[in-house]
Amino acid sequence: MDINRFRRAALPLAIAFALGGGLTACSDSQNAASQQQSQAASANPCAAANPSAGSNPCAAANPCAAANSSGSANPCAAGTSSSQPVGSAAPNPPAQAKGDRGLPFAIENDWTMAPYGDAMPNVVVNYNRPAPFIAAGGNVQEGAMAQLKKQGFKTVVSLLTEEEGVGAEEQEAHQAGLNFYGLGVSSRAPNREQVDAFTRIASNPSNYPMLVHCASSNRVGAMWALYRHNVGVPAEIAIEEGRAAGLKTSREGAVREMMGL
Repeated sequence: MDINRFRRAALPLAIAFALGGGLTACSDSQNAASQQQSQAASANPCAAANPSAGSNPCAAANPCAAANSSGSANPCAAGTSSSQPVGSAAPNPPAQAKGDRGLPFAIENDWTMAPYGDAMPNVVVNYNRPAPFIAAGGNVQEGAMAQLKKQGFKTVVSLLTEEEGVGAEEQEAHQAGLNFYGLGVSSRAPNREQVDAFTRIASNPSNYPMLVHCASSNRVGAMWALYRHNVGVPAEIAIEEGRAAGLKTSREGAVREMMGL
């Protein structure tokens, strides 16, 4: 037989056999490697997570993650601190209206207070005391300024007009040794300039104790409501304080309008 023809015939068979065995061996090797990786992954809880499996138990925990749907609290959420139970928010201080505790109410100071009604002689119509250092009322009897001085008052604020005799009242107050301010209110409510002026007077402790008056205390109540609102008290609360000081429905509408109600 021609040896060259034999070699040419046998060569393809040898190549096919070799390739077949090699492919089988390679496949077996890959399967073994895959099994080893799978076994290593199952033995190593920190291996990369299988996307078809659950989460990686060795992933770093995030203590600031948002609270889950089961309601567990997030200790790093806003409003918590290390000194508080987890999930309890730090309480906010109660809100306070600006000016709701002004100088006329600062009783911690050693200032002379306005007398209570039971200590006052019957010289001021509708006398009352809307603040510890400020009294309010209606008409002051003629000749009563000296009596007010004896009761400890230092200042009188009159809302009477010239036609109502504020000039004579001022002269009598000065003769009695009292400070006197005339803020004649001729409209249904004090205007802005009058309210600002009264705010300065009422906020000056050197004027305490002081009496603010008109003919019936209606204008005084209007002034008091606007003054309190002017220093930051909420409008409806200021209205209530004004009513307590003498404000009537005949002037309340004008007061509300000035407050923007």
